[in-house]
Formats: sequence, C-alpha cells, structure tokens
Amino acid sequence: MLTRLWDSVTSGRRPATPLQVFRQASRYRDEGRFEEAADLVAQGLRRDPDNLVGLMLAGSLHTVFREMPLARAAFERVLAIDRAHPRALLGLARIALEEAEPGTCTELLQRALDRYPDFPEARALLDVVRTSTTQPASRPAAPVTGLRVDRLRVPTDSREALLARIDATLIFAQPRGSRTEELAARTAQLCRLAAAMLARSGLGTLHHAVIEGAAETTYLRADGQVVLSMAFGRDVDMAAGLAHLERVWSNCRHEMAAEAG
Repeated sequence: MLTRLWDSVTSGRRPATPLQVFRQASRYRDEGRFEEAADLVAQGLRRDPDNLVGLMLAGSLHTVFREMPLARAAFERVLAIDRAHPRALLGLARIALEEAEPGTCTELLQRALDRYPDFPEARALLDVVRTSTTQPASRPAAPVTGLRVDRLRVPTDSREALLARIDATLIFAQPRGSRTEELAARTAQLCRLAAAMLARSGLGTLHHAVIEGAAETTYLRADGQVVLSMAFGRDVDMAAGLAHLERVWSNCRHEMAAEAG
C-alpha cells in the first residue's frame, strides 16, 4: 500500500489540459517553432476536436505551411460552431483575396465587422480590396530595361529575391521561374495591406517587414513605390538577413536612379 501511495505521489504531474497544450502551441508559433506548434495542436485537437482556440491555431499554421485547403477547412469548422467568429472570417477572407476572389473576400470581411466593428485588421484588408477593385486600371510603368543585376550584389545564400513596383510590375527576380509574376503580385498586395494597417493605426508608412515561414524567413523593404523581397533559410541570422536586405536595396535604388537619369 505504501508503495502504491508513493508511486501515485511521484508519478509526475497530471497531463496538460487541451487549453494548456494550445497555449504552449501558440507560444511556439510566436517563436517561429512552427513544426513543434503544429504537433501540439494536433495532439490537443485529438482530445478536444471542437476547441475553437485549437482550430484557429490549426488554420493559422496551415497558412504558414501554405496548406490552404486545410487552412480553409479549419476556419470553416470554427464557423460551423460559431458562425460569426471574426478571426475565422478574416482567415477565410485572406484566402479569398489570395485566390483573386474580391467579392467573397469583401462579404466575409463585412460579416466579421458586423460582429466586431472595431476590428482594425479586417478594416485594413477591406480598404485594400476596395481600392484595388474601384480604382481604374493604371497604365503599366515603363520596364526597367537597363538594370544591371550583377551590380545588385544579391547574396548567394538568398533563396529568392525580387524587386517589384507596388502595382505588381516586376522589375527583376533571381531566380526567375513560372510563378515569379504571381509572387510579385502577392508581395505587392502584402505591402499594400501592411501599409493600410499601419496608416489606420497611425503608425506611419511601411519601410521594413520580416515574415517568418516554416522553412524560410522573408525580408521586405519598401518606400511606397517599389518593394524588395529577399528570402533566406531559417539558419540565417536575422541581423545578417537585414544587412543583406539594406545593401541590395541601396544598390537597387542606385541602379534605378542611374537608369532614370
């Protein structure tokens, strides 16, 4: 009897509750430890499959991994439980915007704002959608034909680098592939969204952004007219990535000014 009592006392703590598991997963996600976060979310949802916190975490992590059908399914499951959950609606709206469905995006955002009128992320995204769909199409800017890419000194450990105008006109990309134009359009859209959110929050204009993904980190530099995007593996130190970004940005601006002159 004493042995059983001692074993019960020393057997360790009680298993974490699903809520505790999801809180730890959220911390891992915020730290960029996406694989560990996803494992914890899967564990928690096995025990509590209808937990809204867990489903929202699952949706956000699927988005990080670019698993958009799974992200959509997670957000839709949230809405099956709470039909006006504002962040689930926002998650679906972002997917709709990426898939070039502005009408669906607008409808989802309006539903989110009906539930939560003071929702800055939804309002910023709605501003971007309305601006892109109501403004007349502008004439494409003249291509930068004389840009000396060799003078930009793009580092060899950069996985992908591109320079584009905010209207999504591609200036250069290294390497350039079948999806480069799509990436330029998505990067420009992201900059417009981030700029709208900063302006709505009274925080000024967008200059820098760091986007942590599951396998790489993307660094952005913008001035309201053009945006430079550079992706590095997660093993590259952030300070080094930012230093590379600033050097290439300076070279890009110098080359573009030389061509304009």
